[in-house]
Amino acid sequence: EVTNLESATQIAERMCNVILPDLPFATNDEVVVLISGLGSTPVMELYILFNEVEKIMESKGIKVYRALVGNYFTSLEMAGATLSVMKLDDELKACFDYEADSVGLRQFSFAGSK
Repeated sequence: EVTNLESATQIAERMCNVILPDLPFATNDEVVVLISGLGSTPVMELYILFNEVEKIMESKGIKVYRALVGNYFTSLEMAGATLSVMKLDDELKACFDYEADSVGLRQFSFAGSK
């Protein structure tokens, strides 16, 4: 969606109002949140957006297990951000905690950390 400039709070509400009812997510769900810039949005602004998304999740009783914030999939000089939310079960949580080393993501193992 392309809209006029809004505050991070308004953008987070707009994004969450589309995503959260879709699955739907429920109180006590654990999730991984991915916020990706589209190319020209500064990483600091992505973290500001994540902060607002996390507040919304907390207000709905949804626990953010891990967050990925950065430029994961971009288009040359495109402004904006995307929000993806993955609901976790025990198997997905264990898989997400494994070490990963790829072009798009490098992560050290979290296995056994929680």
